[in-house]
Amino acid sequence: MSRRQERVSELLLRELSTIISQKVSDPRVRGVHIVNVDISPDFHLARVLYSFLDNGNDPDVVQQGLDSAKPFLRKELKKVLLLRVLPELAFFYDSSIKQGDHLLELLRNLK
Repeated sequence: MSRRQERVSELLLRELSTIISQKVSDPRVRGVHIVNVDISPDFHLARVLYSFLDNGNDPDVVQQGLDSAKPFLRKELKKVLLLRVLPELAFFYDSSIKQGDHLLELLRNLK
């Protein structure tokens, strides 16, 4: 990954996190945390990995909420990012945080 890709990925991660937490009102997206953003070499696609700790949420429902928020997210990103090409967003669920939380709970129960 080039240095420019890394900078744009970090910028997208920061801005998406802010927009989702402050401006998206969809209850399906509440509690979502952006874990990582991988951007393609041509800057046309951004793979956005997300996670959430709320046990009441179903990953499929959260995915639908994020997919329906894509146009809004892109519009908000255009306002703050000065990029020639604004990448398409592709959201993918990352269960590693939830698995880590489960392992910590198991370790606590061993004591």
